[in-house]
Amino acid sequence: MFRSFVAVIALAVAPVAARAADEENPYKNAKVGDYATYTMTTKVATIAINGSITQTVTEKTDKEATIKVTGTIEFGGNKMDIPAHEQKIDLTMPFDPTKGANLPGGADAKIEKGKEGKEKIKVNGKEYDATWTEYKVKAKVMNQEVDAQVKAWMAKEVPAGMVKMTMTADIAGQKMEMVMELKETGSKKSK
Repeated sequence: MFRSFVAVIALAVAPVAARAADEENPYKNAKVGDYATYTMTTKVATIAINGSITQTVTEKTDKEATIKVTGTIEFGGNKMDIPAHEQKIDLTMPFDPTKGANLPGGADAKIEKGKEGKEKIKVNGKEYDATWTEYKVKAKVMNQEVDAQVKAWMAKEVPAGMVKMTMTADIAGQKMEMVMELKETGSKKSK
């Protein structure tokens, strides 16, 4: 069951890894080594799961960026790495998170964009002018049905775009709530 929740978390993160399609691609000005790390707090039924996710630009040309996503989750004394995966981003086009690129193996998802708006949001002691977008996600991951509501806040000054994300979901009859917030950004480029 733990592995299926890891797959669902990966599914939740994949579609909202960057700004909505009507804005400039957030990776266009990124450099190799740029990263964004997020804290993640999840509650599934009575189980609390905490972790972190990092998105790092590993390769970049004028036309494409490669983003590596890594992370860990922990609950009940168990710590597990989230399977690392890479995503190729076409920099010649606006990024469209509703396409659900690079979902976990065998996942089938339908992602619909909903309402959008603007607001100031304070995360980790810093205030951002953010654009938020809501999404509906219906998916099947590791034979588990997922019905989720996702809201993501994006800010131009963040390398990956995302400042905060919330998700509520019903996964195989269990209620799940997740909050991801930006912890830090920077560059791992060697000098």
